[in-house]
Amino acid sequence: MEAITGRFPELTLPLHVSVSDKNRRGPTGLVAAHVTEVPLPHDSTIVLAEGIRCVSPEHLAVQMATQLSLLELVFLLGEILGLYAICPSREEGMFRRSRPLTTKRDILDHLDALGPTRGTRLVRHALVLACERSATPLETKLTMRLCLKPSLGGYHLNVLSVTDPLEVVRLGKGLRRGVRRPDVMLGSRKGPAPYSGVSFDFSDDDRQAPTGSDRGTRRQSDLLAINFKGYVLTKALYDDIEYMDDVVARARADLGLPKQRLTKFESARRRRLGLMLYGELEAMDGITWHGRGRGRLGDETSATHSGHVTELAPVDAHALYQPCP
Repeated sequence: MEAITGRFPELTLPLHVSVSDKNRRGPTGLVAAHVTEVPLPHDSTIVLAEGIRCVSPEHLAVQMATQLSLLELVFLLGEILGLYAICPSREEGMFRRSRPLTTKRDILDHLDALGPTRGTRLVRHALVLACERSATPLETKLTMRLCLKPSLGGYHLNVLSVTDPLEVVRLGKGLRRGVRRPDVMLGSRKGPAPYSGVSFDFSDDDRQAPTGSDRGTRRQSDLLAINFKGYVLTKALYDDIEYMDDVVARARADLGLPKQRLTKFESARRRRLGLMLYGELEAMDGITWHGRGRGRLGDETSATHSGHVTELAPVDAHALYQPCP
């Protein structure tokens, strides 16, 4: 134990370890042992140093699945499959990666190799809802709000991609071909639509130089030139449940989706579930996991009269965004 903590002083106790024998649990308070039920595939661990191994990203999701709520597991997968790692000790609250730690395909292959053991079914379910290549925790949360079904508080839209490259016409650049990477890209599930797609991008203009606004406007115009409608969000707008309801209604129309005709009761129910989802996502900092026993927050009093919702557990990274080049 001293050899490990000495070489990796940033580790916090207790260390969670996998053991094959329940009698080899290690010293109480220093180690939290988890007994493995089946032989682990070769890709379950990665080598940190001689004699020291760490659980692989693919197996981490399986190990944590039974301790997390479904939404927490989807959020964790968003980080594992994303281009960021939450790290509160850094000024930005996270650091960026050039590529994801793993892919959905690799995780599914690992689940197949494990067989029907504890946690695998939960991970398979969460993978369907998880996004790949998200650049920030806030993008992951936005994607969850947009794609989850109304029964979970989401808008149930068809998310095509997150930060994937899209070929555009660069206005003011001689109409040369270029690439934009919208934070979240939505598409229609059926039939013709006024626009080929809809994008949502986060902006942070109030903390950028004046050129930041111009860059955001150019991005929107480049998308419009190929018949993609672009919406820009700030964290404040993301927090405003009434604004989000309205902008999603416009996005649905842009995608040629039928107008939702809800009863007064159903509208109120969806608003309540949307607030609950927002609250749960704000409570997720990527470090402290409340676990499955926490259940839904259900705190509908967090909405203010202006339609905004107070943050429950903010982390600096949640509001961090660097515009696409």
